[in-house]
Amino acid sequence: METTNATIAICDDEQEIRSSIEGNIRLLYENADIIQFEDGTTLVEYGGSFDILFLDIQMEGMSGMEAARELRRRGCKATIIFVTAIEEYVFEAFDVGAFHYIVKPFDKAKFFEILRKAVAERESINAKEAKDEPSIAIKTGSTTKKIYLYKIIYLEVFNRKVIIHKADGDVEFYGKLIELEYRLSEDFVRCHRAYIVNLRYVLKYTANSITLENGTEILLSKQKYADFVRKYLEYTSRLISG
Repeated sequence: METTNATIAICDDEQEIRSSIEGNIRLLYENADIIQFEDGTTLVEYGGSFDILFLDIQMEGMSGMEAARELRRRGCKATIIFVTAIEEYVFEAFDVGAFHYIVKPFDKAKFFEILRKAVAERESINAKEAKDEPSIAIKTGSTTKKIYLYKIIYLEVFNRKVIIHKADGDVEFYGKLIELEYRLSEDFVRCHRAYIVNLRYVLKYTANSITLENGTEILLSKQKYADFVRKYLEYTSRLISG
């Protein structure tokens, strides 16, 4: 029996298919952390993260392709494996960076081959992130969580709690923004007493607000405006210079 640290999500509007996929996964990775979703909307609104996603293309309501596009727009980098009964649908998969596809009914040998490759890819990516990507450690209760800076969209303080809004879900804990401010990289700016923003997610700004790529609008205080603009221009200059 093989093992993996990957979290695997399954989204299909048929319980029988979800159960079949999970059963096949556990034949190979008995210890796998598996999450099931019965529709695209629930998947998209899920606050947590996952490494690999088996996603049905044809579902009632939000289709798998629509769900994949929205997940990518929100910053989800999971390895996507499309599930379909009609093979020609998968040509659209290239638009959302899909890893592979499987056709119903499943051929177990092919299923295992694709799953093994997906797990190997994710574990390689996760290992690289752990080695190369800047991060901070946050203690929530008795648990310490490692949070990669590139995943943080913005941070806010509310009712003595700090909320870290990430591309793959939020983290809350009791604390102060100033305790985090100096642990973050130069890509982060304190734009208001209640907010710190990651410049990579800034879509536009006015004299009193900042709009982020996920559609969130946060306050930009008058006192912080000049500093924000200066740091944003420095950030864009760094991007241009490479």
